[in-house]
Amino acid sequence: MALLRRQSKTMPLYSKTEEADFSIGVWKTEEDLVFFETLFQGHPDILNERRRLQWFASRHLANIMLGRADAIMNDDTGKPIFKTAAINISISHSVRFAAVMLSKHHAVGIDVEAISPKIERVAHKFLQPEELDAISAEEKLTKLILYWSAKESLFKLYGWGGVEFRTQLLIEPFTLQQSGVLNADIITPHLPLKDLRIHYRFFEDHVLTYVAL
Repeated sequence: MALLRRQSKTMPLYSKTEEADFSIGVWKTEEDLVFFETLFQGHPDILNERRRLQWFASRHLANIMLGRADAIMNDDTGKPIFKTAAINISISHSVRFAAVMLSKHHAVGIDVEAISPKIERVAHKFLQPEELDAISAEEKLTKLILYWSAKESLFKLYGWGGVEFRTQLLIEPFTLQQSGVLNADIITPHLPLKDLRIHYRFFEDHVLTYVAL
């Protein structure tokens, strides 16, 4: 569904990063559904109110970052694209935050995740046994959520789907910090990508990761 904003509204950014090759916006979701529903001509077919709010927040932030209203579609692989703007985009959202990454010349991937113990139950699906064994008990929750978020960003950068997170999205061992850079590879027959650098930072019980190619 092509959705456009009816009018421009000022929205405070939680943070904004401007680099030569890309820009990143993070916004703390504090408005309610009514705020967004009055801005858009069409509404998504999403019944869950929390997910509906996240959808609106990320699209509204994308328009703020772009500087004008534009609809967001999906290409043949399911990757988000602007309807008219020739700008690469990646989108992510949690309950409390939305994040958008834009670049004119580079493929991008971004992810924002709330730190939650639930990640421990599925860690074996995205990390190999030796990687899990190398994580100390003190850092377990934080490192697991960082690994997951980083691999989500890699997956979005890759954009073709059909990737096995545990064996094809590989991150080199790292020392955990408040913010930093992870070295990573995407190992697939279709489009192998080497020596990728994933930036990350922790904030308000969340982690933000992003990567550009």
